[in-house]
Amino acid sequence: MNSKKKIKDPEPLVAPGKFNLWLLMLASSMLFASLVSAFIVHKPDAQAKSTWTAFDLPIFFMVSVLIAVISSLTIFVAFKAAKNDELNTNKTFLALTLGLGLAFCVTQYLGWKQLVALDLTLVNARPEDISASYVWMITGVHVMHVLGGIILLGVALFKAFKLEIHKKSMTLMSIAHTYWHFVGLLWIFLYLFLYFAQ
Repeated sequence: MNSKKKIKDPEPLVAPGKFNLWLLMLASSMLFASLVSAFIVHKPDAQAKSTWTAFDLPIFFMVSVLIAVISSLTIFVAFKAAKNDELNTNKTFLALTLGLGLAFCVTQYLGWKQLVALDLTLVNARPEDISASYVWMITGVHVMHVLGGIILLGVALFKAFKLEIHKKSMTLMSIAHTYWHFVGLLWIFLYLFLYFAQ
């Protein structure tokens, strides 16, 4: 009898999870680009009609920028630790990143409270307060992305405690690492845009 050898399917150049992540980040970038573009197009026309309220961004939004920078450092350390099989360090810095992600959401909430105190809400009675609606939309959609990252970090931390993240199993850690840098850099860009656009 002739024995037939099974031909293995070639390994994909990019893991499906990573490919899906890049598609998600591309779609998210296009979403925020549309929001920023709408802001840029709407502002001059509204200012010409005196229907645009200028206001300072809440100080807590600046605090969240610092948190984003620090959490990018902690997720980087966690990623490098996993690659070097330093599993305790990986778990510690994953937990730190998760805590900083939650702190980021708290600072956004406090920033929104400051806006409400100024009577600047998502839906405003005065047409000129449409500027605040843009800030609410941009920051709100971004926080939704951060919450997705927090869930991803939680799953990674759970896997780390089960010893399922190490140098030979890095896909989930790599996805969490890349996505967290994405939402962090995205917030820095959005904050600077809103700060100078105001």
